[in-house]
Amino acid sequence: MTTGQLEPPLEPDHEPGDLGGTVLRGAGLASTGYVASQVLTLAFFAALARLATPADFGELASATLVVNVGLLFTESGMLAALIHRKDRIVEAASTATVSTTIGGVLLTIGALAVSPLIGLIFHSSHIGEIAAAASGLMLLRSLTIVPEALLQRKFSFLRRVVIEPGGIAIFGTVAVILTATGMGVWGLLLGYYASAVADVLLSWGLLRWRPRLRQASFGMWRELVAYGRWGIASSTLESVEQQAPVVLLGRFSGAAALGQFRYGARMESSAGAVVVHSAAYVLFPAFARITHERDRFKAAALRSLRGMAMLGMPMGMILVPLGVPAAELAFGHEWRSAGFAAMILSGMTTTGIVISFASEILKADGRPDLLTRVRGINLGVALAAMIALTWAGLYGVCAGLTFGTLVGAVAALLYVARQLELHPSALIAEMAPTAAAATAMAAILTALEFGLVQAGSRGTVLGIVLLLAEAALGFLLYVLFLRLFSRAHLDEARDLARRAVPARLTRRFRRGGDDDPAEAERSPR
Repeated sequence: MTTGQLEPPLEPDHEPGDLGGTVLRGAGLASTGYVASQVLTLAFFAALARLATPADFGELASATLVVNVGLLFTESGMLAALIHRKDRIVEAASTATVSTTIGGVLLTIGALAVSPLIGLIFHSSHIGEIAAAASGLMLLRSLTIVPEALLQRKFSFLRRVVIEPGGIAIFGTVAVILTATGMGVWGLLLGYYASAVADVLLSWGLLRWRPRLRQASFGMWRELVAYGRWGIASSTLESVEQQAPVVLLGRFSGAAALGQFRYGARMESSAGAVVVHSAAYVLFPAFARITHERDRFKAAALRSLRGMAMLGMPMGMILVPLGVPAAELAFGHEWRSAGFAAMILSGMTTTGIVISFASEILKADGRPDLLTRVRGINLGVALAAMIALTWAGLYGVCAGLTFGTLVGAVAALLYVARQLELHPSALIAEMAPTAAAATAMAAILTALEFGLVQAGSRGTVLGIVLLLAEAALGFLLYVLFLRLFSRAHLDEARDLARRAVPARLTRRFRRGGDDDPAEAERSPR
């Protein structure tokens, strides 16, 4: 990697004139890119579900257990630390580049060394071999952290609209071709490698800046880690929560049940992540700019929670009636259990919105330690519940995971209320009409789907038509109930939609790839 600056500075790293509009337009752009990514993901995994078996996906999930946990440590909290940073940006970015690369190399070597242990845990030398082969993914991921942080802090959405969809397209193309030739789990793994390489090339190719390695310093590294250590702790707890079902199901229920869980979890995450990830991508850097203006920060937090709930809750609750038929029609009847898993996990989408909102508030306000407490509570309750319900197999583990997220959301609500000096009821009031409308919509559709329509058993073409009709009906029901419970919420949702889709893209977004952290050194604060 070359050093120095490729292009002259283009834009100062100062607060946009209309920060609220920037956030809304950015969330719209990020959502567009994320929807494109999810559509591609759904299409490719629908094809892969017919080319690879649930056991193939279960073996890959078991083998990448260490890699998925290790990916947290490749970041070392640098992503959040760089976004939150307010001075000496070039030095910080250069230092983070060196540290994350070294960390990626060391963790890759460590994952390779412990891969035989993974085989022993899951009673399969084959899984151990896959684990060894997957270890290099950590190094590739480490190379994308700095460009991702620099793009995000500058409200550039190239990662969402170009890099991520491009990586998914490459993964799907490679994985489909290789699994079609009978390579099974190895075809899936090579698809992930192709996607990771593309991510590295696109991330650095679209960022017109290169690290100045001579400016990297141990002192700066200590400053970044001082902030980022809480991010590492929080992410570690979150990762343990995500990987615990892998261990429990892979160890006690088998690879097939684990494969069903992975597909069900993918459906759940796709439903709500378009809101959670897109909003979080812009909220953290936006909130970090205004935390010193407490009244403005508090008002922005309430608006953000209201908006995230209005969009995310119905998208999660729709899985209750439509998760099973969607899994059958998209992936095949043998994946019906994944649909029931998604149905149970839908509660994670609705309650996860609160945790995601709290995450951005607490990180921006310099209290990532409180987020670590939330993750700890979430993990402790989820682990206890999953272990207690292991006897129920796939559905018991899903129920335990959902219950843990619910308790974590309550804790998050209390911590944020205290940080913002609000009563918890003020936060609940922002979400109550949305929650009521989404629940009423889901109840009616569930009775309709399981009592009359049963779209998953009607054949592919007719089933898809019925499924889309039910989804459209669900949207109409949600709008009607939201109007009934809170006309103000519905009016605000319309206003948000108009502001998020401008007549033309601003210069900032058109030139988002030209960001240079050196600008922060000269920009006014």
